[in-house]
Amino acid sequence: MIVTQDYGWSQLARRAGLDWPEATDWAMAQAVQAGFAGWEPFVATAADLTRIATLAARHGLALPSIFVSAPLHEPGTQDRLMDICHAAANHGCRLVMIYPAHALKSDAALTIQARALNQIGAALKPLGLTLCYHPEEPEMLLAAHEFHHMLLGTDPDLVRLCLDPDTVWRGAGHSMIGLMDVLTLYAPRIAALHIRQSQAGVWAETVGPGDIDHAKVAQALSRDTSPLLVVEHAYDPATPQSLDPVTAHRRSCAYVRAVFG
Repeated sequence: MIVTQDYGWSQLARRAGLDWPEATDWAMAQAVQAGFAGWEPFVATAADLTRIATLAARHGLALPSIFVSAPLHEPGTQDRLMDICHAAANHGCRLVMIYPAHALKSDAALTIQARALNQIGAALKPLGLTLCYHPEEPEMLLAAHEFHHMLLGTDPDLVRLCLDPDTVWRGAGHSMIGLMDVLTLYAPRIAALHIRQSQAGVWAETVGPGDIDHAKVAQALSRDTSPLLVVEHAYDPATPQSLDPVTAHRRSCAYVRAVFG
């Protein structure tokens, strides 16, 4: 299954003069035309997820994963997440991508955050859900200490990795070596890939050949892993606008299918 993430669609909606998330129905209709079988939403509340799941079912889109964020280095932030995760399990989700929110964190805060990830991962297991840590570009800075500790300081059976090659490549100073080193270290932890592309550092209109060598990424994946493939378009001010959204996403879907199988 190849899934599309709602972030890029929210940008496209605003470019078209539409409000978000009110334009989710508009975006899902085009995602289906582009050939996607699933939708990955950013979710803030359990009620938000129920609304999205209703729309997805109307369009025949699965919800294999959701994206959530919370300041896990601060105590007492887990209850809201668990409400969302219970709703996710009821709607057939199996992966919960989590970004713990960027901040300059002390060693004590990182310890709290890693402990919270373990606790959430353990609580999700009985629900049939897998927790996936999703780092962004800032987590690659300062020797990537937060990124590495969230993996080395957590249980691999409880916390998997949602790898976004673009954020690692950018955070490593536009380095394929940095990206490939991360894959060497953590490929068996990868349960999902968020996939986009850039040309000379500018986000591309489609996922295809460009700055990131996706063929190398595919080759480096552990043979024992079969990650969920999530196309996540994003748009810089300089991103070309030569294609309609359906055509652009259809090309991305075909490329990801060809490269990752």
